[in-house]
Amino acid sequence: MANLWRLIQAVVDDSEPELEALGLSAKAFFLLEAVGEHPFPAVLARRMHLPPPTVTYLVKQLEERGFLVRQPEPGDLRKFRLVQTEAGREALRRGQEALSLALGKRLGRLRRGEVGAFDRMVGRLAGNGEAPEA
Repeated sequence: MANLWRLIQAVVDDSEPELEALGLSAKAFFLLEAVGEHPFPAVLARRMHLPPPTVTYLVKQLEERGFLVRQPEPGDLRKFRLVQTEAGREALRRGQEALSLALGKRLGRLRRGEVGAFDRMVGRLAGNGEAPEA
């Protein structure tokens, strides 16, 4: 687990200059990405394991940069959903490219067969596949 965490941190650190050039911190990038699946701030806070005030702060930053907008939730005037703007989707695309490039450099340390095996194993451990039969 510690090695996976170090790998994630290294990839984020390596891509940080590109994210910052887009006007995004790493947390803001991942929150913007998560909005696609979880458009409500309270759910974002739970899913991202962040305190609600941190999510509020990040949402305000993303709104100021034009990456997110709030839309009223039909049937519940107390709630609003977050929606990525075109600028937000473009920032995500460019941020994902930066992270992919940084990860690709790290994966370049592996042999070709190891990269595929690593991807399959991580996917299975993350719940994206069934356990192999014994």
